[in-house]
Amino acid sequence: MASITTLSQSVFAIRKDEAIRNQVMRKEMYLSEFQVSGDSIIVDGVAIQMSPNAKAKLLTRLRIPKAFAERFKGEFGDEGLSQLLSMMKGQKDLLLTLIVDTKSRMITDFLPEGYASISNESFVDFTERYIDQYNLGVTHFGSNEGGGAIINTISQNGIFRVPGMDDEIFQTGVSFRNDPIRGLEVSPFLNRLVCTNGMTSNLFEERFQLMNLSDKKINEFNEHMLNLAANNFQPSQFAEKIRMANETEASLSEVQTAMNNILSVDKNVQYDFAQRFVPLEKAMRAYNDHGVDTTQLTKKQMESASSGMTVWQVVNGMTNFASNQTKVNISDATRGKLMIQAGNILMKPNFDTEGRLNVNPFANQMLLTEKESNRIMGNLN
Repeated sequence: MASITTLSQSVFAIRKDEAIRNQVMRKEMYLSEFQVSGDSIIVDGVAIQMSPNAKAKLLTRLRIPKAFAERFKGEFGDEGLSQLLSMMKGQKDLLLTLIVDTKSRMITDFLPEGYASISNESFVDFTERYIDQYNLGVTHFGSNEGGGAIINTISQNGIFRVPGMDDEIFQTGVSFRNDPIRGLEVSPFLNRLVCTNGMTSNLFEERFQLMNLSDKKINEFNEHMLNLAANNFQPSQFAEKIRMANETEASLSEVQTAMNNILSVDKNVQYDFAQRFVPLEKAMRAYNDHGVDTTQLTKKQMESASSGMTVWQVVNGMTNFASNQTKVNISDATRGKLMIQAGNILMKPNFDTEGRLNVNPFANQMLLTEKESNRIMGNLN
């Protein structure tokens, strides 16, 4: 059984400094305070450009159809947005949160009032209290330039076995995540001990979200953590999901999703290298050998086509790549994102081929004779 390595205090401190440097700036402003110049908004006397995504989000927050805004711009030119916002100021005065990427000096999003107001510095300080309180060991700590951060931890006493599956032994823990849009999220984290594959999910029932660190929300979270700890941080229905995943063939669509997730982690991930973890090409070639052009399959056909692998094999291919591969240098934040994507495949409500009968008694002969069919369809008088 593989041993799990946890981060030292010195490495944790380095990652904390990185997370703080990567945090985005937030600025709450009422719509009546907006001064727009072209594609920029004046913030504290400084013109800050809006990204295309931010402009689209601003129109969404103001419930202005994009097509209408484009026609307005066509009439008023570069100052069209400024003219449009001036018209909106006479209506309800909205309070919006501007998200500013401090590196690019660009506004990247507009959030509703009081949304996702937790900085990475507050997030790490918050998380450290619970790491100490529950004696958790940190296995991953990463952040990205978009202002997100993730800390995965394991419990020293959280050993979880899946009944009837000898290799499925996990050390349980907690995943703490902070995101400028989604806020602070906490969900169970699991390390598969046979190969130290880490996994978490946005779909665990035990996921808890904090949009702020008010006394009320922290009290609710403390209660949530007590309940998690009382169950050794084990997610409900997890064992049953693993058994189902181990007995269900993954569809070509599910394998394609897994491959896309792996390839998206870094531009240096080569398609051939990713095949070692999720052999999509081998599955596609099997269909091509039987005369099926897989490039022409529809979405529904991909979802109904078996891949020759179980869902559990595909999920573990993703988590193995995220946890153990060393050929491509990826950050802990990227590893954590892939662990979430793998967990989301496992925890989705239904697998693509789940419930499909492999027995077809009508493969060689239809149920109805031609005469019976004509009678049912009204073709006979």
